[in-house]
Amino acid sequence: MFNNDYFLNREMACHCCEKNHFKDETLRRLIRARERYGKPMIINSGYRCPAHNARLNATMTHASGQAVDVSVAVSGAHKLIKISLGEGFTGIGVKQKGLIKERSIHLDDLGSISGKHSRPTVWSY
Repeated sequence: MFNNDYFLNREMACHCCEKNHFKDETLRRLIRARERYGKPMIINSGYRCPAHNARLNATMTHASGQAVDVSVAVSGAHKLIKISLGEGFTGIGVKQKGLIKERSIHLDDLGSISGKHSRPTVWSY
């Protein structure tokens, strides 16, 4: 991973083992989105090792090193989604129910996943 002015290695690394296999091109997209967004973005989850991901019972998008969850809500979420579409993110997950501090937007730049899911796509959770 290369140096950048916005995201620390520990933010993008796995919460259980601190490994970081986040892809450079995905980080570049995220940096461009951050620059257009114009204010700090809090990362809830970046890379997840396969073991951590399995404990969360989650899809493998984060284990690919090409996915991130950003803490953002209401009008900020709308702005981030709009920007992210222009930066080439192909998967956008929207979690905007519940407490404001628990809301987030998932971003990834994956292609089709095992032929099951076409891209681009948007989902809610």
